[in-house]
Amino acid sequence: MDLEDKTALVTGAGRGLGREISLAFAREGARVCMFSLARDELEEAAARIAQAGGECAICPGDVASERDVTSALSLTMKRFGGIDILVNNAGIIGPARFLEETTPERWRQVMDVNLTGSYLCCRGVAAHMKDSGGGAIITITSGLGQMPFPRFSAYAASKAGLIQLTRSLSEELRPFHIRVNGIDPGLMDTDLGAEIRSMGPSILGEDLYRTMADYKEKSVLKDPADVAELAVFLASGRSAGLSGHIGTMRYYRDQGYKA
Repeated sequence: MDLEDKTALVTGAGRGLGREISLAFAREGARVCMFSLARDELEEAAARIAQAGGECAICPGDVASERDVTSALSLTMKRFGGIDILVNNAGIIGPARFLEETTPERWRQVMDVNLTGSYLCCRGVAAHMKDSGGGAIITITSGLGQMPFPRFSAYAASKAGLIQLTRSLSEELRPFHIRVNGIDPGLMDTDLGAEIRSMGPSILGEDLYRTMADYKEKSVLKDPADVAELAVFLASGRSAGLSGHIGTMRYYRDQGYKA
């Protein structure tokens, strides 16, 4: 198993991609601490891991809260003795509004969850990973962080910041054998995607709404379980030479990933 005797902390682990990453890590032998807002979702995911013979812990909390992040880190290290892998997955889409229609409160909420939350988690694990001789940090980015996208400026700006955090941190931590890479998962069949489609053409605009609806109807959306296998690769020794990379599943196939 690729992750035997490793411990992972996964944020946004109660649903969607975060849940699938947690399940995949557990199947590969990792001990997993799942950190997310909704206790009921975490308990359901934890039950699936336990049923399959895996080992996990849950920590309900908000990645935007320094206190909650500290609690999640403490729980993981107390329960499992350390943290070898961090997956910064938690994120919200935020307001689908033009910039002048976006309130400062909503802007800050998106930045706090999508960017500051990752900063807090990375800051919390970095010292421990240095002391233990290395580790792997994976961030879930987005193509919207690299292209203009009207109505989603808050989300796009937060993901652009996360991309640069990933790149900068990879250089800071490289001397300590800590690898930092990002996954651009593309459009997936998740609750987040359903939330975006539910906004309808009046908010998304007719063209964008029709495109996203077509992707769903034609089964073009990615299965998050497939993307989770890429996270296993980046967390494991199979990607030992990679750090500072950000890309899609197709990109990582050119870097040695085999689906």
